[in-house]
Amino acid sequence: MVATQYMPFTDAQLLMLQTAESTNLSAINLLNSGRPPEGSLIYTFNQTQGKGQGNNLWESEPGKNITASALLYPDFLRAEQQFMLTKIVALSVCSLLSTFSLPFQPEIKWPNDIYIDRKKIAGILIFNQISGNYITHSVSGLGLNVNQTTFKSYTPPAISLKMLTGTDAPVQKVLTDWHTQLGYWYGLLKQSQHDVIDKAYLDRFYQLNQTAVYIIRNERKEATITGLAEYGMLRLLDKEGSVITCGLHEIQYVHS
Repeated sequence: MVATQYMPFTDAQLLMLQTAESTNLSAINLLNSGRPPEGSLIYTFNQTQGKGQGNNLWESEPGKNITASALLYPDFLRAEQQFMLTKIVALSVCSLLSTFSLPFQPEIKWPNDIYIDRKKIAGILIFNQISGNYITHSVSGLGLNVNQTTFKSYTPPAISLKMLTGTDAPVQKVLTDWHTQLGYWYGLLKQSQHDVIDKAYLDRFYQLNQTAVYIIRNERKEATITGLAEYGMLRLLDKEGSVITCGLHEIQYVHS
């Protein structure tokens, strides 16, 4: 599903930085000094210490990719629903990529990566601030490989739009188009269209209902992803028919 109209971010601002350690960190610092309009973007040409999950760094050549963060104020969302934000950000990236003529469809690898042809094209890192039972603000960081064509040795390997299409894409337009897609999916979330979001998310889910090898709590196992459990945890079924529920850092994908 691709956005056909621009929805909730009519007053959003764009802050462009020549260099930043991390756009998420810049966004958090901005929030500490005020409250920019919802949907505002922080973008940098050169991110020097971009973060992935845990201690991982995000590799990006200056000016060639999307390294940006969006500010959201989902105070209608309860703390236990915060994985819905991960879903809509992931879907916004998939919708964006689906506007290009690509040989493969984008897929969402739980919890926060976007794959094309078993290769990583984008990563998401979300920071949520909670007060009481609700989320007061959220910073959604995106790293999207656009025109970079060489990457260090990663498992799985990385891929970019240019590597898929053979041509450069205009980075600023890709950023604007992602913003539009994010606005569409966030609009659905504000309208409590959770069933629509959940179905779209599972339709894009990497290795759903496929038997594969994983390292689960330091044990190598064959298992099948069957969907999500409570709070966005990953649910699998092992060969013995036992249900396994995994949180972040409890499962590792084994790449062939």
